[in-house]
Amino acid sequence: MANTFDFIIVGGGTAGCRLANKLANAASRPSVLIVEAGGQPEGDTLRAPFHRYTPAFTRPDLDHGHVSIPEKELNGRTIQYTRGKGLGGSSILNFAVYLWGSQEDYNRWAELVGDDSWKWEHVKKAYQDIENFDYLGSNQYSDLARPDPKEHGHDGMVKVCLPPVLEKGVIPVMEALANHGETMTLDFNTGNPIGVGVFPSTYSVEGRTTSATAHLVNLPDNLTIWTDAAVHKLVMEGTKVVGIETADGRTATSGKDVIICGGAIDTPKILLLNGIGPANELESLGIKVVKDLPGVGKRLHDHIMTFLACEVDATENDRYAFETSESMILEADVLWKKDRTGTFALHHSTLWGGFLKIPGLEEFPEYKALDKGVQEFLARDTVPTYEFISHCLLFPPGTVLPAGSTYLTAVAFLMNAQSEGSVTLRSADPEDKLEINMGYLKHPYDRRVLKEAIRETWTKVFDNPELKKRIKGRIYGPESLSDDDILAFMKDATGTVWHANGTAKMGKKGDPFACVDSDFKVFGIDGLRVADLSICPLTTNNHTQATAYLVGQMAAEKLIAEYKL
Repeated sequence: MANTFDFIIVGGGTAGCRLANKLANAASRPSVLIVEAGGQPEGDTLRAPFHRYTPAFTRPDLDHGHVSIPEKELNGRTIQYTRGKGLGGSSILNFAVYLWGSQEDYNRWAELVGDDSWKWEHVKKAYQDIENFDYLGSNQYSDLARPDPKEHGHDGMVKVCLPPVLEKGVIPVMEALANHGETMTLDFNTGNPIGVGVFPSTYSVEGRTTSATAHLVNLPDNLTIWTDAAVHKLVMEGTKVVGIETADGRTATSGKDVIICGGAIDTPKILLLNGIGPANELESLGIKVVKDLPGVGKRLHDHIMTFLACEVDATENDRYAFETSESMILEADVLWKKDRTGTFALHHSTLWGGFLKIPGLEEFPEYKALDKGVQEFLARDTVPTYEFISHCLLFPPGTVLPAGSTYLTAVAFLMNAQSEGSVTLRSADPEDKLEINMGYLKHPYDRRVLKEAIRETWTKVFDNPELKKRIKGRIYGPESLSDDDILAFMKDATGTVWHANGTAKMGKKGDPFACVDSDFKVFGIDGLRVADLSICPLTTNNHTQATAYLVGQMAAEKLIAEYKL
C-alpha cells in the first residue's frame, strides 16, 4: 500500500500548503500527500516587487484559465477569473497585500457557523502563528505606519513586510489626504482597519513569499507531493471518501481524510463531478447523486473594483520613466539577480490606501432593504463600506503618455457585496469549461455603494485641493462625478479583485446552503473535508490571501486536535 496516506490534500495552493505543513509537522508525524494540478513555478518575474502585477497577466501557464459567462450588469463583458495553477496556488499570482480584515468579520463568522473558535480572539492568535512580520521599514515613516511588535507574529513561515523605503510620490499624497481630514491607521492588522495607511505585503528582502516558498521547504519525509496531477475523481465506498484518482491514472488511499483545497472555483467542480451538490443539476447531467447538497457552487461572492487613473507631471514619481526605458529595466534586472537590490526592489513595493465608511450609509434605501442581521453587521464600528488604494499600476496597461508625464492610479473597491453568483458544470466531462456566473452588480446595494466609493475615491485622491493642481488630465475614470456618468462607467469598468469565496459555505446543520460544518467536514460524506476560501460564510474585509492562510491554519488546528496528532 505504497500510496496510502493518513491525509490527502487536493490542491497545493495558499491554504493547502499551510495545512500540509502543519499536519506533517504534528508530533505524531502523520503521512500527508499534496496533489497539485500544476507544477513547480519558475521564472524571472515571480519574485521582485517590480513584478507585483506581472505574473497574473503574462503567465497563462500558471493560471487555470477560468472565464465567466457574459455578465448582464457589465454590458455583457466576460471576466477572466485568474486562479493560480502550481505549488503555491494564487499566492504565485496575487498582488501580495496581507491584511487580516475586521475583527467583526470573524465574530460574525462565529455567529453564522455556531462555533466560538472562529471568534476574533482565537483568529488573531492563528494569524500571529502564521506570520513573520518585518515592520522595521516603518521606522522611516512612523507617522504613516507604526505596528506594535507585541501584536504580531515573528516566528511564522509567511514573511510579511512593510516597505523598507516608500516610493517617490507616496508621502506627499498621503500627507495631502491627512491634511484634509483622513485619519492615519498606523497598523491595519489590529482588527480595526478603518482609516488610511500603508499596506503590509508578502514581500521581503528576498522577494515574494508564496505559500510554497513558505511551507514546502526542507520537506519532512512524511510529506509527499504529486505535481501535474489534476484530481477529478474521489474514490468512494458508499458515502465515505477513501481516496483519490488523478486525471493521469495515479491513485492514493486515505487512512483518515481527503481534504479539498481547490479554491472557490475548482472545489465545487470536484464536488459536483463526484455527485455531491444540487440533486436536480446533477441528475440533469447524468451524474449519480451521492449527497444532495444544494449549496455546492452557489453563494459565490467576491470583491469588485474599478481602476481610476490620471496623468501627472513627471516630477511626481519615477514610475513611467522607468517602465518605458528598456536600458533602465535591464540594469535593474541585473541588480535584482545579483543581490536583490535596485529599482526592482523599490518600484511597486508600496501600496497604500484606506478602509472607510460611507457617510450616511444607514439612510440609503438600499441599506434599509437589507436583512436586519446584515444591517447590524455593516453598522459595526470596525466594518468598512469600501476600500481604496493608490499608487497602483498604470491603467489601462499600455497607455502611452507624453514626455514629461507620469501617472497616478487609484482603485475603488466594494466591500461586503450582496450580489451572488454561481459555479456549475456544463456536462459530466471534467475537461469541459465551467459555467461561472459572477453576478456582479445584480444587487441594488452593490450598485449604490460602488457608485459612492468611486466618487469618494476620486474626490479624496484626484480632487484633493493639494493634489488637483498637479493633475494634467484624466486617463481612466467616469466622464464626471454625476450619478449617471459613474453608473455608465461602472458597467464598462467594474472588474474582479479575485477574492471569490462561499461556493461550499461553512454553516450550521440545517442551513439549506451550508456545505461543511465548522470543522470543515462535508455534510453527509465521511472522510471528506474542504479547506479553502470556498467555505467562507462571508467575505472578509481585506485582501483574502490572509484569509486563505487562516483557513489552512484553522483546518490544521482542528484536525490535530480531533485526531490527537
